[in-house]
Amino acid sequence: MNEKILCQGYQRRDGTKGIRNKVLIVFTVECSKYVCRKIAEYFQNIGEDVETIGSHSCLHNQVNIRRMLKYCTHPNVGGVLVIGHGCEYTYPSMLAKEAERSGREAAWFYQQEAGGTKKSIIRGITIVQDMLDKLKNVPRIPMYIQDLVIGGECGGSDFTSGLAGNALIGSVFDYVADHGGTAVFEELSEGIGLKDYLVSRGIDDKVKQDIANAYDKTVDFCSAYGQFSIAPGNMDGGLTTIEEKSMGAMVKSGRRPIQSVLKIAQSPTRKGVHLLDVIPDEKLEPAHFIAADPSDMLDLIAAGCHIVFLVTGRGHVVGTPVSPVVKVTGNPRTYNRMQDDIDFCAAGLLDGTESMPDMTERMIKKLRSICCGRLTNAEKMGHREGILYFNYQDPVNVPKCWQF
Repeated sequence: MNEKILCQGYQRRDGTKGIRNKVLIVFTVECSKYVCRKIAEYFQNIGEDVETIGSHSCLHNQVNIRRMLKYCTHPNVGGVLVIGHGCEYTYPSMLAKEAERSGREAAWFYQQEAGGTKKSIIRGITIVQDMLDKLKNVPRIPMYIQDLVIGGECGGSDFTSGLAGNALIGSVFDYVADHGGTAVFEELSEGIGLKDYLVSRGIDDKVKQDIANAYDKTVDFCSAYGQFSIAPGNMDGGLTTIEEKSMGAMVKSGRRPIQSVLKIAQSPTRKGVHLLDVIPDEKLEPAHFIAADPSDMLDLIAAGCHIVFLVTGRGHVVGTPVSPVVKVTGNPRTYNRMQDDIDFCAAGLLDGTESMPDMTERMIKKLRSICCGRLTNAEKMGHREGILYFNYQDPVNVPKCWQF
């Protein structure tokens, strides 16, 4: 294989390239989730790449709608079936129409009109099978690092995370940025105490101010609700303060300039490293704001990430329905305990048995193999977690057809 070629990607009609060729079944409300899940399970049991995702509430939330629109048009998705119950606020037809406009195979229906549970499942299976048959003809074309968008997340951190796991992903971020690709990180709530450092990395004065504003908003949110992101488990793992955890967490973003601050469901418009702001702009209601690693990864994927690196010191198991998750640990004990879940051990950086350049090269080879179709452990285990929680952010560069 030409070293400049990352993999043979799936060519989408909107010009994007994917590393997976999924059919995504979207539920617009909790009431239609069961039917969606049963349809997906039918195909998963025979080895097909069919997944479900959706909104649990029948109420209207702009951010959630924009998230679902981004999943329906994600490069890893080739076909979309949207199933509604029939009396919720979100129109499945609108989601399917946007997916079709982007060149995906798309369909929708209400389960009330389809005749209930059994008839909806039968109808959905027929539709998805037709989509899978059509997706066999999706062209495969060379995909390069320049086409790739990666995400970085950490969860279950311990003292090894900042010294090894996050440090490695920071090096991968630098590699991807240096080779013309795109990398996105978030978790400003785990950047408390590092305002000056983060602002200094802004590519220009506007981005520096955007970073400062997002940081200040995050501090206000955490202060108002006492939700600073250091948990008892982090302390059991050897971390002592939010500042110490922050230094380790932000290492995963590498050292390259930050090109922009993104809002939820906003994609980067230029190459390089970008910061994703997931904190609400207003109506700071913690009952609606669920800080959880799977949900945060789904926000990275709504920014267009083909693949997400999840660094964990104490161990993690989760995946997502849309993009592969590569779990990395710097703790050899964790890796030995959880090899069925953890994809990569970075402990060699701690004991001196491997240099950062050598390990980065090994991780890039791992990245290449996953882009070529090798399953991550989360994919093998069938992990597909994530909740689309309510959020309140002003839309930025959102097409008018996406505003409701």
